[in-house]
Amino acid sequence: MDNILNAFLRGLIEAATEFLPVSSTGHLFLFSHFFPFTGLGVISESFEDLFDIFIQSGAILSVFFLYHQKLIAHSLESFQYLKGDKSKESGFLFYRNILIGILPILVFGFVLKSGLDEIKQSPYLLLVLSLTWFFGGLVMIGVETWRSKLDNGEGVVEKQIGMTDAVLIGIFQCCALVPGVSRSAATIITARFLGVSKKDSAEFSFFLALPVLTIAGLYKLYKHRAILNSETIGILLFGSIVSCLVCIVIIRLFLQFLRKRSFLSFGIYRLILGFVVLLYFYKSVS
Repeated sequence: MDNILNAFLRGLIEAATEFLPVSSTGHLFLFSHFFPFTGLGVISESFEDLFDIFIQSGAILSVFFLYHQKLIAHSLESFQYLKGDKSKESGFLFYRNILIGILPILVFGFVLKSGLDEIKQSPYLLLVLSLTWFFGGLVMIGVETWRSKLDNGEGVVEKQIGMTDAVLIGIFQCCALVPGVSRSAATIITARFLGVSKKDSAEFSFFLALPVLTIAGLYKLYKHRAILNSETIGILLFGSIVSCLVCIVIIRLFLQFLRKRSFLSFGIYRLILGFVVLLYFYKSVS
């Protein structure tokens, strides 16, 4: 497959899965297993590692595009709050919760990075993906079924995300360091379990992604800086642009979907995908 076409398809996959609770990296690993980049010689493995992380920059830009007014407004409110205007506390709390939510995964990601790289390069990667998709789907179905019953009860008030919630969401976000778990799934399921609305759970997951994916992308870019040239940079930028443009549409459709539906269907999708990949893995090793 031509590398530009490959980058285009990966951009579509990244856009379609980054903010849905199904694991974008898992889908990209699965795609690259069957359709790796070609003609890159000795840098092929490094470029695969870089591309599938850097392409998330497109998803980051899509969130900035859709939520720039809110992000700017909360930034101004935070500045005014720190200057003494206590009526602007909401903006400060918004960024405080994001900061609290990202600290655990940054720490554990740094400490465990070598072990995580070994998993990604392991011949058992498809087995890991299948199991995390499958069991993640079970957890999602269980939590969403339980939460939906509570939400339909009388007098139920969905809570706003507080400091304790941000801490717990941040801790469980670390589960996403294992391929296939999904950063979006880990944050959304935890938020839903804590009683946060579907929309607020999804949007908090979007906002947590901004610093986490930015730092991960910059780290990979620095780590693989030696392989950057006109060809590789062109492929990276093309894939990111595709991801950004399509992701804007996906986020809007996702939020519309959540107005009438729950996350239950994503759990079912994970079960089916996990089962199919597990069958393929055992067939390939037998």
